[in-house]
Amino acid sequence: MDKIKELLAKFAAGAIASLKMWVLQLVIEAEGAIPGGTGIEKRAYVVQRLDDMVKLPWYLEPFDGPAFGLLVDMACDKMNLLVGHKWEAAELTPEQTQKIAAVIDVPASAAAKAVGEVKGGVNERIEALYKQYGLKK
Repeated sequence: MDKIKELLAKFAAGAIASLKMWVLQLVIEAEGAIPGGTGIEKRAYVVQRLDDMVKLPWYLEPFDGPAFGLLVDMACDKMNLLVGHKWEAAELTPEQTQKIAAVIDVPASAAAKAVGEVKGGVNERIEALYKQYGLKK
């Protein structure tokens, strides 16, 4: 029984990591898909794409939109913090994208404090968050 619980925990952790990466990729995609669009329009685009792709039982459907919206907000917050507000100018490597996705759920105020003291680019900011939270590289 413990083996099954362990496998389920690993599966859930992998699914959550994949969802965070997916959200971040869609947030970046929305920048190019809706040029000149407002943040609200881009957020709605990402939430709708996620809602279309993730199929849940009918009784959970009312809750996935707000949950996806929260994930999108957290991803945008971390992108602004780590990359700045000109995302289209930032050419992120796949490794940087993966690292940003890993810190999406870090509390915003603590992340801002950790990054605010760092001088340098995206890599240095990401490393500061990883160091602050003891994340593996």
